[in-house]
Amino acid sequence: MKDVAIIGAGMAGMATAARLQAQGLSTIVFEAHGQPGGCAGFYRRKGFSFDVGATTLVDFEPGGIGSELLESIGMPPVEGEALPGYVAWLPDRVVTLHRDSTAWAIERINAFGDTPAHRAFWQLLDRLADVFWRASRNGVKLPVQNLQDVFHAIRALGPEYLPLARYLPWTIGDALRTFGLYDDLPLVGLLAMLIEDTVHSTVDQAPLVNAALGITIRGAGLTRASGGMRGFWQQLVAHYRGMGGEMNANP
Repeated sequence: MKDVAIIGAGMAGMATAARLQAQGLSTIVFEAHGQPGGCAGFYRRKGFSFDVGATTLVDFEPGGIGSELLESIGMPPVEGEALPGYVAWLPDRVVTLHRDSTAWAIERINAFGDTPAHRAFWQLLDRLADVFWRASRNGVKLPVQNLQDVFHAIRALGPEYLPLARYLPWTIGDALRTFGLYDDLPLVGLLAMLIEDTVHSTVDQAPLVNAALGITIRGAGLTRASGGMRGFWQQLVAHYRGMGGEMNANP
């Protein structure tokens, strides 16, 4: 008899199971597929593994959310390669999405322009991203559900950031319209691609805060695990089982 049963061996399910197991509870994970991973999984064909969905780990370097998870369950850092950024190919230009914030600020000016509207738009996204990346790393919950969540957010971030709450109902499309950039096709094209990749939404539907995090996700650090996502899941599942956790996955 186990203390807790977890349905689904994706990132959320496995992180929950591993944390509980590390805290002394006995757990079992049930997975409908033949291996863990969910939207960050893989499949195998003729001796090769191919990533499905997410292909990199986000914020797994020291100080990040992923790093905190590994530390909390006593697992060593994931072996892999830290990526310096991505390259986005648009119909009329190529944009390098640098991880380094200074290099990215220069690149986006060169790629899309340095008008007052562009500067104000990027300034808002940078501010939101900075605050809410810190919020996520300090356990702030969104959406806020009760007064306890409100007080925790204020303690974690400071009351000076409360005015940013007015942006919670906004979409990224609202921000683009506010700064008169909705018809800037290259800019909107890049943002739409990044939002689809990270938030799985559209410019007019993606919440501004989520979009800001997705657009700046490379700045949080991307790691390509050795052996791809299969290599990552092999390491995590082996550690989980080494703690006494059990997984039941259909072949």
